Amino acid sequence: MRIRIGVVVLAVVLLIAAFLSSIPSEAETEAACRRALDNTSTATNRPEVCLDVSAGTYRTFLLMYVLRAEGLD
Repeated sequence: MRIRIGVVVLAVVLLIAAFLSSIPSEAETEAACRRALDNTSTATNRPEVCLDVSAGTYRTFLLMYVLRAEGLD
């Protein structure tokens, strides 16, 4: 009986760990947002991947994209 409880607890812990490891970090989300920016991106027309990025960070990324596109990076 103890072995079964131990196996069940271990399985639950492993499932929780797998779920938590599949959630992207803030840095990964921001990197994906920067890669998704293009000429159609505006302050109100965000790429879908950028919806989880804060407004201030998104504006910074958008400004960096425009400056880079103009050759001013």
